[in-house]
Amino acid sequence: MRKSEGIKESRATNATLELALVESKYFLLLKILKFYINLERMCGRTACTLAPDVLCKACSYKKNQSDGYAQVEWRDGGIGKEYNASFNFVPTFYGPVMISKKHLDANAPVEDRVIQPMMWGLIPPWHKGSPTKHNLTTNNCRIERLTHESLTSRLYKNPLAKGRRCVVLCEGFYEWKQPESKGGIKQPYIIYFPQPESLSIFEPETWKDRLDELWSKEDGWKGPKPLTLAGLFDVWKSPEDESIVYSYSVITMDSCPAFSWIHERMPAILETEDDVNSWLDYTRITAEEALSKLKASTILTSHPVSTDVNNSRNQGKYLTKVIDLKKPKPLSGSGKFMANWLSKASPAKVDKSNCVSPPKEGVKRQLSMKDPVQGTSAKKIKEDEPPSVKEFKKKPHSSF
Repeated sequence: MRKSEGIKESRATNATLELALVESKYFLLLKILKFYINLERMCGRTACTLAPDVLCKACSYKKNQSDGYAQVEWRDGGIGKEYNASFNFVPTFYGPVMISKKHLDANAPVEDRVIQPMMWGLIPPWHKGSPTKHNLTTNNCRIERLTHESLTSRLYKNPLAKGRRCVVLCEGFYEWKQPESKGGIKQPYIIYFPQPESLSIFEPETWKDRLDELWSKEDGWKGPKPLTLAGLFDVWKSPEDESIVYSYSVITMDSCPAFSWIHERMPAILETEDDVNSWLDYTRITAEEALSKLKASTILTSHPVSTDVNNSRNQGKYLTKVIDLKKPKPLSGSGKFMANWLSKASPAKVDKSNCVSPPKEGVKRQLSMKDPVQGTSAKKIKEDEPPSVKEFKKKPHSSF
């Protein structure tokens, strides 16, 4: 009897130990996955407001060296897939993406280019249901997953094999610098290409009335330079209604020393026209060769911006403006309320000069109190809306 009880206890102990071992392995796996997911999330917000006609001029190119410059063709995304121009552009928004026209027309030369809105965040080909509800973080793709066969997932392997390389266009991307002290606030920066003298891509008033002057067939585009990011795109077909959705992912890599003080990762930047041409020409340049040409950019510039960009619901041109880090940061709505409460709701000091004698024992002195402060809710920031193709409905998004 005692022997059988001992065997049962031993088995129960072994089962408990095995369960604990499995749980510890599972916990470790989750930590590793969380680490890599956090690294991939480094580029999760951009400023993307340039109008289609400006983008087509800004991305002008030479089909042949002997020819003049040609503007890129714009292709509408379709109903519900319009360009969501935004100063606080987030995944699931539709943004301008440049590809070879040969992907859309088999008879077109590979040199011809098209810009069309695509959804940020690659949709898995096996996904069923709403295109935004696949529960995967696919706005970025680590270059290590593309260059090492053992790490390449089916999600990225198929578009890479089909030559679906694209150029993601925007004015700049936001990145957050870690606080120097514990409990500090992450400081956002916007990163972008250096601009021509006297022009700013974030200040359209310096160039929007000179579009005809800034572009010509002989010289191409002389205006503000948008950022060109290397990416992969894919075509997803809904199993429910057979609708087609184009989506994309931005390729990321280790930062260069000049940028690592902000973040250890950065998007793969296509700095020159040759870089763009090699990345888009999937008939002449193999995937391996194209990936080997991607380098961490060293010519980017940046400036600090308002922490209002932390909330993806905030919109407005002011989000891209440079701020002075030496100036004290303005209080939020709740901070203003607390400051008012502390300054007005504290007890009044007793004027001792009017006290002839201390109060008698058992008698309480009545001190007058100022009226309590009424709380005021923080005012919503309303700024001028960015230029867009069509008015779009804002969707709530959590901050990345």
